[in-house]
Amino acid sequence: MRIFLRIFVSFWVATIVVIAISPLLLSTDSSPLQDDRLRSLPLSDLQSCAKTALERYQHGGSEASPQQDSTCHQGILLGPKEVPLANLSGKKLSAAERHLVRQAEGGKSVLMQTLPTKTLVALPADASSSPYIYLATVPLSTRQLFLSYFQRLGRLALVAGVFSCLLTAYFVRPIARLGHVAEQFGHGDLKVRVHPSLSRRKDELGELGRTFNQMASRIESLVDRYRNFLAHASHELGSPLTRLNLSLALAKRKAGPQLEHELNRIGSEADRLNSLVQELLLLARLESGNELSRDVERFEVATLVEDACADARFEAKQFHKSVTIVRSEPFQLLGHQDLLRRALDNVLRNGLRFARSEGCVRVSYYREIGPDTGVILIQDDGPGVLAGQEETIFEPFVTLPNQTSDAIAGGSGLGLAIARQAVLANHGTISAHQRPGEGLIVRIELPVTTKTNPTHTVNA
Repeated sequence: MRIFLRIFVSFWVATIVVIAISPLLLSTDSSPLQDDRLRSLPLSDLQSCAKTALERYQHGGSEASPQQDSTCHQGILLGPKEVPLANLSGKKLSAAERHLVRQAEGGKSVLMQTLPTKTLVALPADASSSPYIYLATVPLSTRQLFLSYFQRLGRLALVAGVFSCLLTAYFVRPIARLGHVAEQFGHGDLKVRVHPSLSRRKDELGELGRTFNQMASRIESLVDRYRNFLAHASHELGSPLTRLNLSLALAKRKAGPQLEHELNRIGSEADRLNSLVQELLLLARLESGNELSRDVERFEVATLVEDACADARFEAKQFHKSVTIVRSEPFQLLGHQDLLRRALDNVLRNGLRFARSEGCVRVSYYREIGPDTGVILIQDDGPGVLAGQEETIFEPFVTLPNQTSDAIAGGSGLGLAIARQAVLANHGTISAHQRPGEGLIVRIELPVTTKTNPTHTVNA
């Protein structure tokens, strides 16, 4: 059945059910309110009115003048078989009143029936075995009417709320489950699929679930093919590079000084190609999860960041740039220390590459207030990136033009891609943020394992 018909039929049936049971909900009172009504009934006044009405009837017959006292609540004196002998209100008996009178015939007790806006009272006209019955209608007080109205309205609202909750859960639950699966898929779990209970549905939600599963399967296949190609290509390039390096070493031994410049250039290009192949292999291992087979270890982030900054300063001096730690709050992590170090090296090298001439890369690491999250910020003072490219720079083989002078040699476009995979391997996230006039900020968030007492230091 289509989702439109499901919604239409469900609400149609729910409306019919609520309408069908609403008289039951609106015509009965709960015991607390009913007891409050009965306690407030003026029974002594009604007994006096009944006795007076019977005396007037016995002395003056049915032509006796009606009693107009308000305490009598428009009482009616009735004889056997409900024949009105002295009708003080001039009204006809309703079905509820006739039913109550039939129950009271021949008895000596007072009978009462509560209705939504009034209370019917039937009592013997005198203490003897007289067949006369006095029937009075006692209206509810303002307080009782208010309570009765809201009580009945509350019942109806409760029933309608239960039906609405069930219907909402019926339609929203599969959508929420589909959204959860899509969120998992977006976070990198390419094997997640919609539950069979949803994909087997015969409506639009079932079609959406089946379409999502087909899309996820295609994307997973494409990513697997890409990763396999990357791994195989890197592996196949490794052997020729090894032979090339061996041949180059032999050529340098045999060649004279006249070929030294050319052979050095070949060696430099071979080194760059070898570095690229190693980065491709590392990226392939990270994406496939093969690099995560080692045991995790607990380590101090402060030591890791300071060592990475010390190595980056050595490289920065050659280009008259600097690396400074502006905020430090030690915390510990449980993960792969060497992978996180590789991520920091790549991000620092990228920041130095885009920092302005004689510029500075500022580094901060601290714990966020509230959640157990450690943050590492690396900010350069370069031109940054264009709006909308903050996530693109973490894709493989994405390189941006460097507009600064004295720039460090351009990379292969794999450094930040490897950094992202290395951070993900440590159950963290990495993102880039652009601030006008302040360069690019790379933010790394990692789960903290233990609590430490933070200390603030500033290194000039």
